[in-house]
Amino acid sequence: MLNIAICDDEKNICSYIEKRTVECLAKADEEADIKVFYDGSELLQNCRDNPSGFDIIFLDIKMKTINGVECAKLLRETGVESLIVFVTSSAEYVFSGYEVKAFRYILKNDLVNAFDRIFGECLTELRKGTVDFFTVKTASEVRNIPLNDIYYFESNRRVLVIHTRKGEVTFYGKLDDIQKNLAGKDFIRTHQSFLVNALKIKTVKKDSVELSDGEVLPVSKSRATAVKEAYLWSKR
Repeated sequence: MLNIAICDDEKNICSYIEKRTVECLAKADEEADIKVFYDGSELLQNCRDNPSGFDIIFLDIKMKTINGVECAKLLRETGVESLIVFVTSSAEYVFSGYEVKAFRYILKNDLVNAFDRIFGECLTELRKGTVDFFTVKTASEVRNIPLNDIYYFESNRRVLVIHTRKGEVTFYGKLDDIQKNLAGKDFIRTHQSFLVNALKIKTVKKDSVELSDGEVLPVSKSRATAVKEAYLWSKR
């Protein structure tokens, strides 16, 4: 889940950016916690308490108490590495963004046309080097499924089923081969027929695991110790 901050002393601008953000998230099939601030000092205090709290910050440049550029400088000094997108009514302040490593800027009079593109560029930047995919070839298509979307692989002889948060994908293959391909990716063999994403395990019991979606899968006796270790290691 992403964490997004919107900071602007104009409430109508905050509302508009929040609305468009929700729409863009829905299109990208992403989830986010969105916090709105009407004053730069409130944003600063929040970030001082939690420097890694936000992935994206939409920040107005011209605000009454503290301007956006000064706010961004203080954020960087605090250790905040969020993608900062300046929202401004005038292009004259744009070059100040280079000093604070702003990612992009949007002119307020161009919000309607530019917002979706800028938000998409933010998502692309955040995904760089962080999203791994499992490529599967079915009878009708080739798909790249984010590993974070996968709960587990299930084997029934040569038929494999990928259980994801969006549904099931069926294809032919060997679970042993999948396990080798995903070595080092937090996937653990809990049973001869199941390869589970350890990041999705909610609880581990003697002979079963419960996943974050509530599903319970068996754990064979010979694999119990390895499953417990994988679960604990995935929570590091």
